[in-house]
Amino acid sequence: MFKRILDTTLDYVQGVKLLALFDKDGFIVEKTKDESNKSEEIAAEFSSVLRYIDKVTTFLVTGKMNRMVIECDNDIFYLYKINKYYYIIGVLEKNTIIGKLNYVLMMLEPELRKELDI
Repeated sequence: MFKRILDTTLDYVQGVKLLALFDKDGFIVEKTKDESNKSEEIAAEFSSVLRYIDKVTTFLVTGKMNRMVIECDNDIFYLYKINKYYYIIGVLEKNTIIGKLNYVLMMLEPELRKELDI
């Protein structure tokens, strides 16, 4: 079921190279379009980054992180928090409309939460 939700996102948003649902420990629950076979590595590294960001946002009293965008030379990393245990990460082309991706994920989030039983 997770794959269908991720594939629906890919159908609506152009320029997405990879989408993966992963848990806070960096384990992939489901993924799509992983041509570079890097999803596990990305999820593991981002789980470390997320722990650090949670500490920083708690210290700065800004509230918890919900979305994060990291723009690099070639690609964009997009992180969407579902809850404190699950995240979606996307690797995007530079011309991807991030607002549209955010909207589609927000619309599919209730279905995703139902599948995750949260």
